[in-house]
Amino acid sequence: MRINMPVSNVEVPLTPSTLIVSKTDLKGQITYINRDFLEISGFTETELIGQPHNIVRHPDMPPEAYEDLWKTLKAGRPWIGMVKNRCKNGDYYWVEAHATPLIENGQTVGYMSVRKMPTRSQVDAAEQAYRLFREKKQGNLKIEFGNAVADNLLHKLNFFRSMSIKARLMMVIGMLSLLLVAIGGIGLYGMNKGNEALGFVYEDNTVSLAEFAQINRMVLRNRMLVYEMLLEATPEKIAKDGKEVEENIAEIGKLYDRLIKTDLTAEEKGLMEKLNIDQKKYSDEMLTPALAGIRAGKGEDIKVLAREKMSALNTPVRQGVEKLIKIQIESAKHEFEAAQARFSNIRNIALGLILAGIALAFAVGIALIRAIVAPLQQAAGVFGMISQGNYGNRIDVASNNEIGKVLQSLQMMQTKLGFDVAEVKRVADENLRIKIALDNVSTG
Repeated sequence: MRINMPVSNVEVPLTPSTLIVSKTDLKGQITYINRDFLEISGFTETELIGQPHNIVRHPDMPPEAYEDLWKTLKAGRPWIGMVKNRCKNGDYYWVEAHATPLIENGQTVGYMSVRKMPTRSQVDAAEQAYRLFREKKQGNLKIEFGNAVADNLLHKLNFFRSMSIKARLMMVIGMLSLLLVAIGGIGLYGMNKGNEALGFVYEDNTVSLAEFAQINRMVLRNRMLVYEMLLEATPEKIAKDGKEVEENIAEIGKLYDRLIKTDLTAEEKGLMEKLNIDQKKYSDEMLTPALAGIRAGKGEDIKVLAREKMSALNTPVRQGVEKLIKIQIESAKHEFEAAQARFSNIRNIALGLILAGIALAFAVGIALIRAIVAPLQQAAGVFGMISQGNYGNRIDVASNNEIGKVLQSLQMMQTKLGFDVAEVKRVADENLRIKIALDNVSTG
């Protein structure tokens, strides 16, 4: 880095009307300067034209500032920042520099800078920041687009600022679409789980409950038929009721075979196996001998058998069926409670997503509105100042989205207009001096 010496502690003050203008080629060599530049710096035009612009660089300026300057300009973007320059005699002056690429026919042909008087608060802030960089105590500070900013996680994550307006709109639409898909998916999931629960209750509980109840009815029916045949032992009655008892025994066997193949818990399977044993014992030791005895006319013997064994053999079967029925009712109740809890959870999640979506849409919408409205208001204000002849307005050119590019173009136009105004003023001043000289010659 070029170090220009000597330096003094004398500051050259600028006035509000001071407008320092210079122009360089792509290599940074000066191709134009205005009279304010010559008066403030103390150099002559011959000493400046063709020289690198860093001829006025002050040693107090950190290299990071110029690195940011050239990086920004070579990217085709304007740069606004505080610069401390050195005069020829070693004095210094602070300027708010507005630098911009010079573009002709779509190609960058050089660079232009318009500098004006900064405020004292700007100077104090820049001195403090640049001192940290010179002393290597800047920590996580870095110079970006002419400003000292904290290079922390929050700054790195602030990608929304640099996103294009189109990308922001697409992001908002995408987020809302994802939330709608999520809410719809949760709703469909809840409906599917509810349908599965209803299917489970119907197939594993309701159907089984009906079949267990049917078994219980047929067990009780067989007992009644035996007593009826003992009370009315006519051939027709015995034939009819005996056939029904045999059909009931066969149907109980079929129902058992179907139920044992269903998805049973360990408890249900144990009860089913015990029921099968008790039912066969009831059939083998009570029903079958009773039918045979009644058909053989041994009604009195069967009455004795019924008194001794009917209740003892029938009760375990009935109790087993009742236990299985109770399990089915409890299982259906448990499934209902689980469905209620699942519905409550899904409802809460859906409501949470809806509220989160509303909050997110509101926050992103506010940020998007600010990203559009604030820069437009700034642009309108700058246009108003330009119309009043003020070409030193500070424009936020850090953003690189669609509106940011508009502000960058506005800054470049403002700098170019400032340059043109300074050039016109210089030519007018020279013409005025020539006119005055000619008038004096004519008078003589």
